[in-house]
Amino acid sequence: MEQGLFITLEGGEGAGKTTQIEHLREALIQEGHSVVVTREPGGTPAAEELRGLLSHPEFGPEWTPEAETMLLYAARSMHIADVIKPALAQGRIVICDRYVDSTRVYQGSLQKMNPFFLECLEVQIIGDVMPHITFILDIPCEETIKRIEKRGGAKDHYDNADISFHEKIRQGFLTIAHQEPERCKIIRAIQDEASIAKEIRAKVTALIREVSA
Repeated sequence: MEQGLFITLEGGEGAGKTTQIEHLREALIQEGHSVVVTREPGGTPAAEELRGLLSHPEFGPEWTPEAETMLLYAARSMHIADVIKPALAQGRIVICDRYVDSTRVYQGSLQKMNPFFLECLEVQIIGDVMPHITFILDIPCEETIKRIEKRGGAKDHYDNADISFHEKIRQGFLTIAHQEPERCKIIRAIQDEASIAKEIRAKVTALIREVSA
């Protein structure tokens, strides 16, 4: 495939993004595609350090919305320049766990950041590096809480939030999906794992055929 392909997976906590990314990666590699799997915030050594600052148990919850947003975009700027753009230029398929839509939801819808401020950052940092397709994994908030409790391990301030918080996140992603239906595809993530993977794979196959035509 001469043209690279940029795929993102979005959704609330416990939606199953990591699992589905691995299913998609394996399927694409088996078909002979060159695949880069990455994540946000993160993707480069420096960006991963910023991720650690954002989720730090002591002062992570203390970041102001403005500071958090600027840290996210500092990480994103390096990620785009060092990972995403080069991979796409090489004709590779980039699969990213979260991207701009998460910022729009968590910092925009949830923390009520100035939309003009967010738009300026998008224009300056992202430019035209937008996903060809975004899968929004949607699950009821009751299921979100169950999955967070089930997975155990260290929890961040998002994991510890109440159900109303998770409902705002869910509605934020659904709003974006309805605003950009060509790019964003809602996936009912309450289905079994294999069915979700099959649905995502079918849409990616169709997109590969389209961009390769």
